[in-house]
Amino acid sequence: MDIGFLVIMGVMLVAMMLLSSRSRKKMQAQQQERERKMAEDLVPGVWVKTAFGFWGRYVDQDGDIVILETPDGTETYWERQAIRDVGEPPFAVEESATADTLPEDEDEPVLGLDAPQPPKSPIETDEDDKRN
Repeated sequence: MDIGFLVIMGVMLVAMMLLSSRSRKKMQAQQQERERKMAEDLVPGVWVKTAFGFWGRYVDQDGDIVILETPDGTETYWERQAIRDVGEPPFAVEESATADTLPEDEDEPVLGLDAPQPPKSPIETDEDDKRN
């Protein structure tokens, strides 16, 4: 084999290793910056998204365990590495309705399910038909 060919291949291999090392360091620095920013943004009450697509409200953290709250108030425990995003969820969050905030038309029955009426007896139905 030709010595020149081996030298060129060796130089190319070293160059590729250097470029790969630089890009790897740059990606690690970006990852550390993202983790630092996320740690700053994690305050109680903020919405977070896990790697599995679960949206929950951040409550507390104990070591590597993060406590998230569902919209109905249930607390769940997650690994810190599962948190992927901090911010507003892509859905509308309903606040719990109280009696003071209910609209006026809520008192009316819906489809007759709220206040069932007793069935009419067959005698009353026949008399009503005769009158009409």
